[in-house]
Amino acid sequence: MTESMKILPDKGFYRIGETVQIRARIDGSEGGMLECRILHLADEVVKLLMPIAASQAPQDVVVRWNPPDIVSRGYGVEVEHIEPSGVVTRGSTAFDVLEAWTSRPRYGFLSDFSPNRTDIATTVAELARFHINGVQFYDWHYRHDNPLPPTEVFLDPLGRELSIQTVRDLIDAASSKGMASMAYVAVYGASMDFWREKPEWALCDEHGEPHIFEGDFLGLMDPTNGGGWANHLHGRCDEIVDSLPFAGIHIDQYGEPRTAFNRRGEEVNLPAAFSDFVRELKRRRPNSPTTFNAVKNWPIDTLLQAPMDFSYIELWPDMPTYGDIAEVVENAYVGSGHKPVVIALYLPAAHEVNIRLANALIAAHGGSRIELGEGGRLLSDPYFPLHEALSPRLNDWLRRSSDFRVRYGELLCSPATPSRAEVLVPDGVWTVVREVPGWLVINLVNMSDIAEARWDEEHMPPSPLGPVSVEVQADPGVREVWAASPDGHDQSLHRVEWLMHDGSVRVSVPSLEIWTMVAIEFTSEEGDGQ
Repeated sequence: MTESMKILPDKGFYRIGETVQIRARIDGSEGGMLECRILHLADEVVKLLMPIAASQAPQDVVVRWNPPDIVSRGYGVEVEHIEPSGVVTRGSTAFDVLEAWTSRPRYGFLSDFSPNRTDIATTVAELARFHINGVQFYDWHYRHDNPLPPTEVFLDPLGRELSIQTVRDLIDAASSKGMASMAYVAVYGASMDFWREKPEWALCDEHGEPHIFEGDFLGLMDPTNGGGWANHLHGRCDEIVDSLPFAGIHIDQYGEPRTAFNRRGEEVNLPAAFSDFVRELKRRRPNSPTTFNAVKNWPIDTLLQAPMDFSYIELWPDMPTYGDIAEVVENAYVGSGHKPVVIALYLPAAHEVNIRLANALIAAHGGSRIELGEGGRLLSDPYFPLHEALSPRLNDWLRRSSDFRVRYGELLCSPATPSRAEVLVPDGVWTVVREVPGWLVINLVNMSDIAEARWDEEHMPPSPLGPVSVEVQADPGVREVWAASPDGHDQSLHRVEWLMHDGSVRVSVPSLEIWTMVAIEFTSEEGDGQ
């Protein structure tokens, strides 16, 4: 039996009432039968059978299904093509039904808006394969202070030739695949020409010298609510969503300065200005998604109180440990009242172990990572057009891990809440414990031999472990204990050995490569961890 069938979901996510379409690519074969099993957690929901005609050429078979009207639910899809000779080919994917994409954002990026693109459909379809449901349009604009261009084709601030028609076409293509498009806007960046025209709006240091970004690329403006620049930029944001079918606004900052003054020498409260900018955007457009980049996790405490639809945090090597990543995601998830968290973390494609460990920790703590975009390529640099190709091995793992996060979103994301249950595991195994009605979920991340490693420096993989003994305090009434992992092709929940002893559940997990999820199922929704 082989795992070689390409499975393509047609959307990044589905809303209630939408028909799910799964496309299975079958190579030349002698025909036979296609069996498609759709599962919710450990339960098979439906089995669909379709006859396959013999064909020498590849053919696409589309499986259609109408899921129940239940939101925030993920499903696994397992497909087998069984030929008359007994040859079996297997493939898998996942999908979820959500009320809004922002409840479980899976953020991708687009950065090529050149005229006459011919690969728009295939680019967006590739993102759907990874279940991307929101897309950041990075540097799509004419000028930071005047995003909409004066002509259909224009030069951006770095001299790239762009087309506003390409922007429209990409937005439309993304929408057809269940993806929301977010317009990138810098909260205080202005072209140097505009900055010189409005010197009274400039942001200065303690000596009254203006803040300039990247030499003489941009002048920084005072974003204080009600000020000239803030009013100007809010007007431009209104123009963006009125003129183009963007779903919402992604707001950026540069992380520095953290202390600044206006032209009158008065200190500017940048955290308050950032938060107020979000509030004003939501006041003007309450139904438009909004997020704000907390560069280096700053000023996260203030931003978590703003009405963002999800937190977006860009981490840099000054927070270099894997423990830093885990702490940042957990604090944002808890501090926002369990809003989703998206992490930007720039790693080269060659650092596959770092990527897998970082992604596992982020997902285990209820977050996700922006990493895939143009042509299914990797976001490896803060200037998004400098993306990198994926190796076939990394591409395969990222696809499997994205399937896993979608399939088990209920156990990983909200409404999952942090648990105080104590867990005993071997040294080198990190645990993240979550409570879900009827479940206690223990994520195991293998940090054996690499607990002191930095995410920004290439290192060896952790030593595989197994079997792994896990003991956790739990209420009586355990029905079953399951385990699943994105590390292999089989992502199903499998029963694992367990027993109750003195108020604890003792579990034996057969193996741990990078990340395994243990899910303890109770006989009623009242049962959970201590």
